[in-house]
Parts: sequence; structure tokens; C-alpha cells
Amino acid sequence: SSPQGHTKKMNFFKVGKYFTLVDMPGYGYRAPQDFVEMVEAYLQERCNLKRTFLLVDGVVGLQKTDHIAVEMLEEFGIPYVMVLTKIDRASRGLLLKNVLEMQEFVKEKTQGCFPQLFLVSSLEFSGVHLLRCFVAHVTGNLPTVEAS
Repeated sequence: SSPQGHTKKMNFFKVGKYFTLVDMPGYGYRAPQDFVEMVEAYLQERCNLKRTFLLVDGVVGLQKTDHIAVEMLEEFGIPYVMVLTKIDRASRGLLLKNVLEMQEFVKEKTQGCFPQLFLVSSLEFSGVHLLRCFVAHVTGNLPTVEAS
């Protein structure tokens, strides 16, 4: 939404004829009041859901609300990936601390999380291409090259 972080409902974006990307509201302090009902119902009922992307602020790192979101995804058995956003705003030391913390969390506390952590900056566009390639692969829109 504009401004960022104020999304109040699910927004559906058709990506050509290939797949639909769903932008869900955040679950932080600005979460809409019906967040749990809206998101739980969608996640549990979408049998063709390929992957969920959990966005974590690169400056702040994992928060209690992120842990709750992970617990929900794990409980529902939904495969997901973590994306560390706003990496351009974090110092190298803070970014390293947050990456290591997230990697340890995934290793110790999760089963449905893919170990690949994506680091992105929408301002500098870093990491966005790799994330797009992953989305294309997951949705079956990236042809694989076989080694000969």
C-alpha cells in the first residue's frame, strides 16, 4: 500500500497467465483487526498455494510477531521462505547479526522453511533478480537447464 505497511486487505496481482501473487497485510502493530481470520482462512484453504514469503525487516530482524507467523505456517504445514528486506538501511554488522540469527532460527526452530534466505533492497534493487528467479522456478515458469 501507499504508504508502506498499511495494507488492510489481501491484494491479488495476476502475473500474466502464469500465476497470481497475493500481497497480504502485515501482522505487526498496524495489522488489520480481522488479520487472523482473513489470513488463516486463506492459507488453510488454498490447495494450489506454491510458497509463502515471510518478509522480515533487515534493520529490525526477527520479532515476536515473526515467531508467531512462523508457528502458524509450521502448524498448517505450509512451505515458506524468509526474505530479509531493507538491507540497504542496515549497517554491515547489523545485517550480518540479523542474517546469522535468522539462519540459526530456521535451523533450530523450523521444518517447513526453505533454508535459502533472500536479502533484498527495493531501493538498490539488490537481491530482487534472484528472488524473481526463485518465484519463476517455484511457479514452474523458469525452464531448467540440464547438464550434458
